[in-house]
Amino acid sequence: MAVTCLPTIPFVVFGIIEPVLLVIAYITTLQDPFTFYARQAQNHELPSDPSSFPPQAQILTLQLVNVYLLLAAMAVICSWTTHARTARWYLAAVALADYGHIWACYVGVGLDLLLKPAEWNDMLWGSVGVSMFLNIVRLSTLAGVFGTVKDVDEGFAKRKAA
Repeated sequence: MAVTCLPTIPFVVFGIIEPVLLVIAYITTLQDPFTFYARQAQNHELPSDPSSFPPQAQILTLQLVNVYLLLAAMAVICSWTTHARTARWYLAAVALADYGHIWACYVGVGLDLLLKPAEWNDMLWGSVGVSMFLNIVRLSTLAGVFGTVKDVDEGFAKRKAA
């Protein structure tokens, strides 16, 4: 029985790799929210003392990482569906959100650093580099580059397997 309406490459990227990366980011950030926060804008140094972590920043950091867990669940649900419309709408919505994610990094670090990937730290690579890669794969999937995103007739698949 088919488990997804997505072609193989997008299914592996969005149904397996992306959720795993999001869960890793979730766990890592819960272990050290201050470091996650402090490394977001590498060209703006913060005191290295976690006691200088304002409660407002701690709340926003933990809320953001909670969204990572939500996105991991949504990626699994919407990539493992047999309903093409659900998968396409999910990919389109998250593709738009990718641009907002990249824009937020641009606002924080500035155009000069954003245009110099060789100088990026791991956080900027995760926020911009990975978002750009996933966005390209999302749009390519919607354009049919990897094959057609099509509904799977579950009844037919069950009868055929029997």
